[in-house]
Amino acid sequence: MAENNFGVAIVGMAGRFPQADTIQDFWANLAADKECISFYTDEELLAMGISPEFIRHPDYVKAKGEVADIDKFDAAFFGIAPREAELTDPQHRVLLETAWAAFEDAGYVAGDYPGDVGIFAGKSMDSYLMLNLLPQFKRVFSSGSLQAAIGNDKDSITTSIAYHLNLRGPAITIQSSSSTSLVAVCVACQSLLTWQCDMAVAGGVTLGPPIKTGYLSQEGGITSSDGHCRAFDDDSSGFVPGTGAGLVVLKRVEEAIRDGDHIYAVIKGFAVNNDGSEKISYTAPSVDAQARVIMQAQKLAGLQPQDITYVEAHGTGTKLGDPVEFSALSQAFAGASEKQYCALGSVKTNIGHLDTAAGVTGLIKTALAVHHGKIPATLHFKRPNAQIDLANSPFYINTQCQDWQPKSGIRRAGVTSLGMGGTNAHVVVEQAPIDDQPRGEAPQYCILPFSAKTDSALQNGLQSFANFIQHNQQLDKRDVAWTLATGRTAFQHRAAIVSDTLTNTANSLKDNVHQSFIQAKAKAQVNLGWLFSGQGSQYQKMGQQLYNQWPVYANAFDHCADILLRDAAIDIRAELFSAPISDEQAERLSQTWLTQPLLFSVEYALAQLWLSWGVEPTLMIGHSLGEWVAATIAGVFTLDDALRLVAKRAKLMDSAESGAMLMVALAQDKVSTYISDEVALAAVNSPTYSVLSGPKDAIAAISAQLTQQNIINKLLRTSHAFHSSMMNDAAQALRLEFTDVKLNPPRYCIISTATGNAVDPDTLTHADYWVNQMLMPVQFSAALQVAHQQYDCDFLEIGPGATLVRLTNGHQLTNSVANSSLPTANSEVNENKHILETAANLWVRGYALNWTALIGDNPRRVSLPTYQFDKTRYWATSPEEQGQFAPVNEVDNNPVTTVKSNSTRQPRPNFSTPYEPAETDTEQKLLAICESLLGIDGLGVNDDFYEAGGHSLMLGILLAQIQEVFSTTISFMTLMAETNIRALAKQIDIQCNTKSDDTLASLLDEFVKS
Repeated sequence: MAENNFGVAIVGMAGRFPQADTIQDFWANLAADKECISFYTDEELLAMGISPEFIRHPDYVKAKGEVADIDKFDAAFFGIAPREAELTDPQHRVLLETAWAAFEDAGYVAGDYPGDVGIFAGKSMDSYLMLNLLPQFKRVFSSGSLQAAIGNDKDSITTSIAYHLNLRGPAITIQSSSSTSLVAVCVACQSLLTWQCDMAVAGGVTLGPPIKTGYLSQEGGITSSDGHCRAFDDDSSGFVPGTGAGLVVLKRVEEAIRDGDHIYAVIKGFAVNNDGSEKISYTAPSVDAQARVIMQAQKLAGLQPQDITYVEAHGTGTKLGDPVEFSALSQAFAGASEKQYCALGSVKTNIGHLDTAAGVTGLIKTALAVHHGKIPATLHFKRPNAQIDLANSPFYINTQCQDWQPKSGIRRAGVTSLGMGGTNAHVVVEQAPIDDQPRGEAPQYCILPFSAKTDSALQNGLQSFANFIQHNQQLDKRDVAWTLATGRTAFQHRAAIVSDTLTNTANSLKDNVHQSFIQAKAKAQVNLGWLFSGQGSQYQKMGQQLYNQWPVYANAFDHCADILLRDAAIDIRAELFSAPISDEQAERLSQTWLTQPLLFSVEYALAQLWLSWGVEPTLMIGHSLGEWVAATIAGVFTLDDALRLVAKRAKLMDSAESGAMLMVALAQDKVSTYISDEVALAAVNSPTYSVLSGPKDAIAAISAQLTQQNIINKLLRTSHAFHSSMMNDAAQALRLEFTDVKLNPPRYCIISTATGNAVDPDTLTHADYWVNQMLMPVQFSAALQVAHQQYDCDFLEIGPGATLVRLTNGHQLTNSVANSSLPTANSEVNENKHILETAANLWVRGYALNWTALIGDNPRRVSLPTYQFDKTRYWATSPEEQGQFAPVNEVDNNPVTTVKSNSTRQPRPNFSTPYEPAETDTEQKLLAICESLLGIDGLGVNDDFYEAGGHSLMLGILLAQIQEVFSTTISFMTLMAETNIRALAKQIDIQCNTKSDDTLASLLDEFVKS
């Protein structure tokens, strides 16, 4: 590496280039030596409105480096109204989408980044405004044309992106002709290294109408005579115009390494200067200035010319420009003793000259070359320009993609971009430092989360990811999980898959195996009820796989085990983990004295694991023993007191006279006829299922009677009659154990299964409650329904198996989903996979997860496919595209002008409010104004103006049109407050009625005076 640690890391990149919508496609084209120039037929050009006279001209070259679909945009994604999208320069729109993609490629949500994020960029001439929009406006500038000006002006391109992405650092528009985007990168580096921002995105864009077009080539001019750019070649005649957009995300290199960023390359040095006036003309280049900017960048990098083995030149292929640039390079590299060791190339031979976006495109190409260790070919080169002495220079032109293995072992390159008028930029890049931080073995399973604003974007994103992973299976799945989880905004449409290998995941997604991944639409309001299991759900080895995988679980379980071993002489680790699986051990685990401490410890450890993953309960419901765990998690008991009491409770219950329990398929009111002094109602688990408890003979008699009546009933596998009078002695003995036990109000809401309702916090601080809880029936069904009615929550069972999940699902609670933490007994499902699938289910439903705790072990960010936008055509067709030249409208004194677009309106979006039509005349008129302003059909009177894409500038237009249509004035503050048509219409009617009353009063006053 260089002698100093100075540098800026390129941690993310995105772009749209000719025949490449992603940087991955761009690199594939470069590595394949592919020329990406489009050649057009006469019919294609005529459809674009190109004059037949031009097309027939012998020097008209029908070629261009074309970016596809620049007329399309995902306006809804950014909350932009259709009409505004149509009035916005496609350069603004494409760069906004590219900025989103660049941050996703870097693995960051820019608006959530803890530091300041800056943006530095520029764009080309506003051809969309001139050719497509201005013919539709009247000559008098109106508020409508002001809206178009903001969406087309160069000044607003960075501030607009900063607004939409919530970037709070510098937002600076750079303009220096063809060197704009590389100058923007240099200014961004300067801002980072002077701590004016902590992350930056920089680059530029060039595109616009006509989408398909050619150009007139002139002898001795700057454009190619045949549609091919031959940089540094003797047959060169100039460049081919191209379109594109590119952005790089930058961070200080030390912080990028610290944060585990994916670093494409490191910018070690950069410089910007200008030719001044010491040259033939304003547009002529200067050898000395170009050489000086290269040497300044090398000096800042602390490097010598011989350290650099590739230069991405400006390389336009012009007869004048190439020799001047080569002379400048030779002058800057004069200290190098070796000949022809440094490759020289130009991406313009592949995609054309992207003007404002050219410099960043060269940087992206070079960063990819540094990253992949290959130098792409410079196309169409046969022999050097007669004014270029390659043989006696440090440079050679590589004509095919080659491996890049410099003698130093470190790949370093220079990138030059030159602007008309003489603003020159050069950066020096170096390969990223080797990541040698030790890492543990990747976990067996990882959650891969995906989301989008629409279902179609989600499905397209899943397929894009599957295609990518099939060709990048060397990635570590925990890095993929970390990037997807923390480097993407979590939208409402979600999917997740628990991945064992990326290969299997890709195959599942590719084959559209829906059962392998979880999909749902996240809830807007998320509440979660924790259900703590009761006795009977235990099984051998429960929780052992979690114990081996998750330190949080193991530590919590060990804490319980140490307390029980000390205070109750129970070794739960030996009972669960050491004892072999057998019928004898299963019978031993069903003994109450052992079952309850075991279940408590497993449930307590599960709760601690969920809390560490960021899953907090809104409320808790415990089934019998489970209520003790819930109370401990809520802070009612200390863990030491809870375990001592539970162990004593279990021994007391186990020492009671044996009994039986019977599940009966009858509602509580219908089972009451079987209750007596000796037979108790032990539990009501659902509206149609109850449990009876009592002496064995009495329970057996009831079972026989029910069977004779064809009523479903089943003896439960219990040794005692819990929650019956047979537990009276045990309950009273337990009361004595509460001496010196301090009980605290719960930190979480607890819905009691002893009462079937939410309890006052103080109730749980009295020993009487916990003594009586042993005797009272378990009102699980009532507690569950109270939770659903008051909180509209989902449910998570904290305990082994899914008994409470099945009971919950039997209630058919609308919009509620219940999940279990552990698989059922005798299940072949891995516990880690099961609990991660439950966590994935919760995330898909809308619950936040602590991804740091879930993924762990220093995960890295990696480059993954970015958001798949839903593209819709937003395009104001020019008169030429329509095959006509419409006359300019005459000057009108009316200052309010609605933009009359020839495009169709977009259908009604998926608003948060149901559609309601206009009822009054005021509402109908106001609705027509808003639909025209927003470019949306089907607006309802209760739809929110801002949700539809409205903003303050549109409010100004709306204010003017209300004044014109209704002859009344509404204040701007009223417009800001009344954000739907119905509310605003009421204000207009009030104003109109007040105005009528004032007019009538004035007339009466004049009549009286007369």
